[in-house]
This record gives sequence, C-alpha cells and structure tokens, in this order.
Amino acid sequence: MGKRRPGARFLPDVYVFPGGALDKADAQKAVGAMAAPERAGGAGAAPGPYWVQAMAARDGVHAAALVRAALRESHEESGWRWPDAALPSLQDAGLCYLGRAITPAQSPRRFHARFFAVPHERMQQDPHADGELLDLRWVEVGNPQRLPIVDVTEFMLAELQRELIGQRADLPLLCYVNDLVRIRRLSISP
Repeated sequence: MGKRRPGARFLPDVYVFPGGALDKADAQKAVGAMAAPERAGGAGAAPGPYWVQAMAARDGVHAAALVRAALRESHEESGWRWPDAALPSLQDAGLCYLGRAITPAQSPRRFHARFFAVPHERMQQDPHADGELLDLRWVEVGNPQRLPIVDVTEFMLAELQRELIGQRADLPLLCYVNDLVRIRRLSISP
C-alpha cells in the first residue's frame, strides 16, 4: 500500500492500494493478446480461477483489460511491475479477484473499482520508478499498524484475509445506498 499525496483531490494522506483507470489502450492490447478460446468464453475457455471463467464468459476482452490495467497501474503508482515485458494472459496472471466497490452517488469523484491481489513473488520492484504513492509498504491484512485507510480498503483487506485462509465462498460488490454500505455477494461455485 502507499500513502496518497497531501495535495490529492481525493483521499489525501490516506493509504490505498495502487490503482487507477482502465485506459482505452488496455482494452486494445487485451484484444490482441487474447487467445480465441478466451474470446469465446464459456465451455471453450481455458481453466482458471472462477472469477476468470465467469468474467471471460461474459466479456473476455473486458476481463483481460482489467488484468492489464491492474498490473500497469501497480507499476505506475508503486514501481512494482510484472517481470516480463509482455503482460500475461488472464490465466497466467495469477491475480486473485477480491471484489469490486462503487463510490457513493454524492461523491465528488466516482469510481467503480475492482480489487486484485497477487503474490509479491510474482512481481519485481523497478529501481528507477518514481511512483505516485508515498511511503510504500507491505501491510498485514489486519492493518495492525492502524494506518489511515477508508472502509473500502479495510473491507478488501478482510476479503484478502478470508481468501488466504480459504474461507471465501463468494465475490463481493460493496456499494452505498443512502450513505449506508451495502454488500452484494455472487457465489464462487459455478
């Protein structure tokens, strides 16, 4: 995680995961990198984590673009990058999909974010990177250091902890209705 800059328009001085927008180039590169079975989805899709199968069946290009964006943004914001020049396919990325969150309607900046985790051994630190986040650090899932984080980050850390101990049976969507947090869950079982 890293600390957002003090002058940031959204969540200044708060610790967040690296992340950002899905760029048009992410989708364009995803189309070129996808194998035909992934594009078709469904029964012809290569085996992989349930979220990969579910997203690829619905929209394989979008799923591949999300993976590309997550890895690209990680490098841009933190200096941690995928070790190969070519970004991986959906099945080879090894990303764990934690869930998604949508900011409140009245928020001055709206986001529809998807959260992923990847073992740090699969990434490399770029010694020349000057990321957007300050005070980069590894954070234990329970946040024992009590870093300033928002409810969405705390929720996704709890989802990661559930994943690591094998207690996840669903994929969450965290959203807000009348300023109250609402969580919808999609079963992981096909």
